[in-house]
Amino acid sequence: MQITTVSDIPVLSFIKRLLDPLVILSTLYLLTLTQNEPFSGNYLVLAIIAFFISSYVQEQINSYRNWRRGKLLAFAGDIFFGWIIFVAILIFIGYATGFSYKYSDRVILSWFIVTPFALLASHLALRTIAFDLRRGGEIRSVVIVGANEAGLKLAERIAEYPHMFMDMRGFFDDRAQARLPAGLDKPLLGRMAD
Repeated sequence: MQITTVSDIPVLSFIKRLLDPLVILSTLYLLTLTQNEPFSGNYLVLAIIAFFISSYVQEQINSYRNWRRGKLLAFAGDIFFGWIIFVAILIFIGYATGFSYKYSDRVILSWFIVTPFALLASHLALRTIAFDLRRGGEIRSVVIVGANEAGLKLAERIAEYPHMFMDMRGFFDDRAQARLPAGLDKPLLGRMAD
């Protein structure tokens, strides 16, 4: 389970939670329209079930860990893997409840094929918007007081999550240069009293 931290930007965190379910539901709705299939109560039930299942599956897959690290191919693999799990759960529920025959095979098959590509496109668009915001001057400067193991882990965490819009400037510490930990890749900016 992913834990949302205080340092997450609330709007981005909100978008991350709702993006996948909304893309999945929008794709289903648009496909019913393009294939002249009425969006009846059965499709509404499917949409509600899909909303909750997709929210849960994407949270468990946690595809954003690769997104934050810039591993786009692994991120795309996570999206497709999550979608396969989602489809398997829906097929199981459909056959277990006997509702699978109430839907157009053409719409459902199209939905299963088109949606992972729509998910990937929406995530790439969100990523582009986030990086444009980052370049737009919305970055907060960060310094860490204490160049110790905990300070280094915090610096790594800040570097790992560029969507938090933080720029790590350096450390403040009172220890002599010889006592500072190895791997200090940001400058020592001064003493703690500074």
